[in-house]
Amino acid sequence: MLRQFSRQGGRGARFAVFSRAVVDTLPILMGYSTMGFAAGVLMSVESGAPFAPLWAGLSAFAFVSGTLSFAIVPALASSESLVHIAVLALCVNFRYAFYGFSMIGRWKNIPLLQKLFLVHSLADEIYALDVACAVEDPAMNRFYCLCNHALSVMYWVCGTTLGAVAGAALPIPSKGIEFAMVALFLVIFTDQMRDAWKKR
Repeated sequence: MLRQFSRQGGRGARFAVFSRAVVDTLPILMGYSTMGFAAGVLMSVESGAPFAPLWAGLSAFAFVSGTLSFAIVPALASSESLVHIAVLALCVNFRYAFYGFSMIGRWKNIPLLQKLFLVHSLADEIYALDVACAVEDPAMNRFYCLCNHALSVMYWVCGTTLGAVAGAALPIPSKGIEFAMVALFLVIFTDQMRDAWKKR
């Protein structure tokens, strides 16, 4: 049905593609909102930044990366230089450059601002949905990517901001919360190993 809509074009096609993106990003909503909340609490409690919810939301939009959101908190708390933070961001997010190279062909005929947003917001989970998109029409495929990126960024920014608000307003203990990212990767790894074992 989605492929049929994508061939017909028009508002019906765009609505069908957007609806598909909403459904596909529900797992990202679950992960990004909870991980973002933990990152927001950590930034609010540990970083010492003034107006922590504002900075948490801005930083969540500036780098859509859970790993960097957790890794940058100690650098902010110790007042590291911008050069140090920039090098940290480059090292943590360097793999995203390779994701972008693989999407050059699919994103070559879109407006510059849209292309910059797609490249800026490219992350592991978002890239996985971009690659798995079954919409054959190039225009609708790019629209799906835009919806996927916009929804996922919204989930991450909202989760991080709400976490920072809660961290600033409530006595939430932050000790051990940085383990949330490690725990997420362990759960994903275990799930992948279990699926691989079942297929044997």
